[in-house]
Order: sequence, then structure tokens, then C-alpha cells
Amino acid sequence: MANPTTLTNRLPRRPAALDQTVINNRFFYFTVVFYVILQSIVVYLNIESRMFIAFCYFSIAILLFFSLNKPEIPIFVLTLYVPFSKIIVGNLATAVNFTNVLLFIILFSWFISHESREERFLVRTPLNFPLFLFALLGIISLIQGSYQMVDIEGGNLIFSFWRWYVPMFLYIVVVNNIRNRESIKKMFIIIMITAVAVALITIREHANIGNVSSWEKARIGGISGNPNSLGTFFVNYGPLLLGIFIYNVHKIGSWIYMFFFLLCARGAHVTYSRGTWLAMGIATLFITAVTRSKKLLIPGIILVILVVLNPSLLPESITGRFQSTFTNRQTYLEQSVEEKVEKSSSDRIIIWKGALNMIQHNPFLGFGFGVFPYYIMDYSEIEAQRDAHNTYLRIAAEMGVPALLVFLSLLIIVFSTTFWVFRHSKDKFFKGCSVGFLGSIIGLAVACMFGSRMNSLEISGQFWIIAALMQRLKIIITQEMIDKNKQRAQSNAETKK
Repeated sequence: MANPTTLTNRLPRRPAALDQTVINNRFFYFTVVFYVILQSIVVYLNIESRMFIAFCYFSIAILLFFSLNKPEIPIFVLTLYVPFSKIIVGNLATAVNFTNVLLFIILFSWFISHESREERFLVRTPLNFPLFLFALLGIISLIQGSYQMVDIEGGNLIFSFWRWYVPMFLYIVVVNNIRNRESIKKMFIIIMITAVAVALITIREHANIGNVSSWEKARIGGISGNPNSLGTFFVNYGPLLLGIFIYNVHKIGSWIYMFFFLLCARGAHVTYSRGTWLAMGIATLFITAVTRSKKLLIPGIILVILVVLNPSLLPESITGRFQSTFTNRQTYLEQSVEEKVEKSSSDRIIIWKGALNMIQHNPFLGFGFGVFPYYIMDYSEIEAQRDAHNTYLRIAAEMGVPALLVFLSLLIIVFSTTFWVFRHSKDKFFKGCSVGFLGSIIGLAVACMFGSRMNSLEISGQFWIIAALMQRLKIIITQEMIDKNKQRAQSNAETKK
């Protein structure tokens, strides 16, 4: 009879390095989920206590110790924190908060670790120059706006400018420090986990409201404090889940991604933002069309046809919200555009016309960063300070048409890079992420037509992080293709010999 010990010794063993990787991954995901749940509880209960802040700074101190030569670790943490950054601020003193402290740690670690790398300190990417140019035009606009608004806004303009440009700076940070597929995959998973957490918080907040007397009281602002901006959050990150589901639909486990996407869709629904619904719908249709997924495309076409023929099939909350856009329908054909729609929509039309007047008056440099709410009253019939309700018009009015063209070039380059990754990636996870992000870009472009959707860290921070991940994936895939061609050439040369 064989000795049990001998039999055990004969069994194949996993390499120690593989066991350590599994342990590290489990610890990583446990830590991510723990901190997401912790932040979600703090946001939901609104309990940013001194003890919580002290615990977070203690965690950051430990983080600094472990990330001296590993900038990807604090980048993971910052990505995890970004969606909650408006509510969980962590102020200790002027300019000392969680966001700035984490950025300092990342920059410090980046500088320290650079000596051990073969890459340049700043990797050349197609977005580098447009980002620099947009920042330069922004600084000029900030100086111009500060000169005019110094007695009114004071330091608020600088703070607003900081929130506009920090998300874009995250692109530079991430593309230069996240350098392998494993880290990229972890980043995507973190982003999707936070998206689901925000969706659950939003749905729970809506459930607690109960019956209300108007649409405005039913809308949820969530992590951003603004229903329209919160809706854009789901437009930016929800489609990632749909893309991964489509490319792994044959796997039973992939249906959890569809469930999570539906949670994000529900979160977008309870914002009662018409622009969000339109953007999410277009993003979903785009993903379905690009992937040619018959399991979604055919039911989607049938659903669209049924809704067009019988709009009552839609939930009452959606049909009621869209119907509230128009008023006095009995004289619809005889009214002006402003008279056809309810006050919120009619005001936007008036503001957009005023914004176009501002652009015509000063098309090159604009009126200055942050001054739109004050100047719109001079160029329209609006009698109070109002936002432009359109990202493109506000950029052109405040920073000039050249700045708008640079901004549009940024979106086009991000789309082009992501599409390249979608076409050339063989990994189904990354292929799903890339097609999902393509839908997000299209949806964001639509959402920006109805408001300022790129001027806050909690909403657009992870968007620029994903843009960086796509650029890094393109670099990795390109290098793999070059190496493969070299090996093929060498093999052919040896065969000829």
C-alpha cells in the first residue's frame, strides 16, 4: 500500500509565484471592496466624522510607505476615491485634502521610480500637445476672468479651474505609470465597482424619497449634488459593463455584468434627466450596432419600433417627464420654440441664443473663465445668473472658439485611440471595455449638449483615467505586434538558411 505522504508528494503543485499572485489578487480585491463599501456608507449616511478622516489619513500614511517605488498603488487608491471626492473631501487645511495628498504621493512615487525604468519620464502620446494647449488657453482665460471677477468670485475661479483640469491631468499621471495588462485590468475593475456602488446609493436614495409632488423633488443628485451631472456619471461608466457582457455572453458568469449595467441604467433613470436618458440610449444603441450583437440588436430594434408605435409601453415616469417638456399643445404649430416647451427647456433655448451672441462678440479669446453666468444677462433675456447648459457653448463663450476646437480634438483623439484598441485587441475583457468606452464617449458628447459635464472631478475624473488606459493598451498591443513581426522575420530567415 502506497504511503499517503508519497502520493501527496507526487501530486502536481502550483508554482509558489502563482500562489503568491492569487493571494495578492484576493487581498487587492478585498481591500477595494472594503473601501468602496466604507465610502458608500459615509456618502449615504453623510457622516464624514473626524474619526473617519483620521482613519483615512492613517491609511494614506501606510500607503506612502508601500508605494515609494510603485506609483500604481496610489493610482489605484485615487481611482477608487475619485467618484466620492466631492462629498468625502478630507480637508485639513487650505489645499490639503484627500485628492491633493494622493496626487502628491503619486507624483513623488513617479519621480522616485523613474530611475529604474527604460521608458521616458513623459511618454509621447497623441493627447500630450492638445492637453497642454487646452491648459494654456485655460490659464489665459483664467487670468482674463480673474481680472474681471476678482471682487465677485475671488478665489472661487481658481478652485473651479482646478476641478476642470485635474481630471485631465490624471490622464498624464496614469498613462505614464500604469504599464502592464494586469494593472490596467485592475483599474477597469475598480472603475466598474465604484460605478455599481454609486448606482446602489442612488437607487437607495430614490427609494427613501417616497411620494413627491413634482419631478424636481423626485430627482436624485447623489455623489455630485446635481441630477444631470450624476446621470452623466452613469453614461460615462455604465456602458463598460455592457461591453464586457456582450463579449463574454456565452459565459454564465458574464450575466452579472448585465445585471450591474441595469443597475447603472436604473440609477440614470431616477435622475429624471432627459439629456441623460437620451445619451444612455444612444450609447447603448451604438454599442449594440458596433458589436452586431444579435442577442441585443434584434430585441432592441423590435423594442424601438414598438415604442415608436405605442409610447405608452414606456414607464410612466419617462413618458411623463418627456411630455412635461411641451406645454400648450393645442396651439403647438403657431407658437415659437420658446413657447412650445416648459420653462426649464425654454430658458435653455434663450440661454443658448445668448451664448451664440457672446461668441460672435468675442470669438477668439472669449470673455474669460467662469464669467458666463454674469455676462449672459447682457446678451439674452435671462434676468438671473445661469449656466450655459451646454459644454461646447460655454467653452467657446468663455475661452474662445480655438479652445473649443482643441477640446473637440481631445474627444476625437480619445475616440480614435479607443477604436484602434477595439479593432486590434484579442483579449475579450479589453475588447469589451473598449467598445463600452466608445459608447461612453458618444453618450458623453450627447450629454455635453445639455449641460457642463466635464468640469468636475467626481464625474469626469475616471473618464480621463480610462482614456489613459486605452492609450497604454495601444502602446502595449503595438509593441506586441512589432515583437511578433520580428520573431516571424527571424523564423523565416532561419527557414531559408
